Amino acid sequence: MWTQKRAGQSSLTRPDLAMTDAKNSEVLFGEQNLLSSIEAVLSGFETAFDGALHHRHLEVAGTSIDVASNDPDYLEQAARALATRAGTDGRICKIAVVSAQDHACRMPVWQSGPFNERDLEAILAGTPYRLHYFSDLNFWQIFDADRAIGIQWMAAKDAYPTWDSGSTLRNFVQWHFGTDTASLLHGGTLAMSGNGILLAGEGGAGKSSTVLAGIFGGLQSVGDDYVLVDAKTLIARPVFDTLKQDEAGLRRLGHWGHPAISLVPNWQGKHQFYLPEVAHDALPASITLQAIALPELTHGARTTVVPISAKEAFLALAPSGVSQIHCDRARLFAVAAQVSRQLPAYRLRLGAEPGEIVGAIRRFLKVL
Repeated sequence: MWTQKRAGQSSLTRPDLAMTDAKNSEVLFGEQNLLSSIEAVLSGFETAFDGALHHRHLEVAGTSIDVASNDPDYLEQAARALATRAGTDGRICKIAVVSAQDHACRMPVWQSGPFNERDLEAILAGTPYRLHYFSDLNFWQIFDADRAIGIQWMAAKDAYPTWDSGSTLRNFVQWHFGTDTASLLHGGTLAMSGNGILLAGEGGAGKSSTVLAGIFGGLQSVGDDYVLVDAKTLIARPVFDTLKQDEAGLRRLGHWGHPAISLVPNWQGKHQFYLPEVAHDALPASITLQAIALPELTHGARTTVVPISAKEAFLALAPSGVSQIHCDRARLFAVAAQVSRQLPAYRLRLGAEPGEIVGAIRRFLKVL
């Protein structure tokens, strides 16, 4: 069993050292007993996973991700959101999704003052453990990277954050796949013949509409929101198939009313749909990145491409991902920095007409 001793503390690694409330089967979390409390919750993993009524086997980015839950609707949501492609390298990650009604494992409870995720992230650095706690919903995600097992604990079966429907189990995906040279990055992708660009930028910059214009125009993509990027090979792989766009954007693209696109907006006021249901081309298992592009809405007559610095690319690529992916900040920053240093970067000043934008991107991809 993994052990660590921090200055001024005893080694807290045995599950029986965790603070528990036997009456309510609670595990009380705090900074002083963080490691033992994590182990106490994970000690119930096998019972929770094996005892779940429903299981789903998903093949994502070369790894098998097995998800167990008593709620088949949640498993269907995970299967649609995660980019499932055939073929694995034999690795298996297992996630048990449980709620208070399941009584499948002890309830984690934060009981030690304000929750500061950065402080906990510092404690867990150098350990195999990762943790996210969303206090508004009493929502927990706890993971052991060495054993590739995790528990998502919710107060009720549908008490998960609003973003989870679009990038289901996102933190677990990062914690399982993340290394010093590979990470989820918050960006979209477009490619031709397996070579492409990583589009980055804040919400409203035109990233998603540009990716969608490219997809509807016959270009390849391995994702619109998050992709798994290996900084050593500059290969991007799909992890989520979710696409989102508002009604105005879909009308501008000429695809409002597409049979695969729900007319019911999500929590952001956008319409959520899935890459395999709208892509014209075969879905690539990966693309090789040739550049970083930062879309900018100008509404001009023509789309133009202007070189920018690696620093500008990094500042567009890293912060949004760091704010949305939890307890792995250092890895994400490191990979974003490596990718930004290696790839040429450009500002993509977008014209007003989707067909013209796609034509400009095609020409750009050909000369990279």
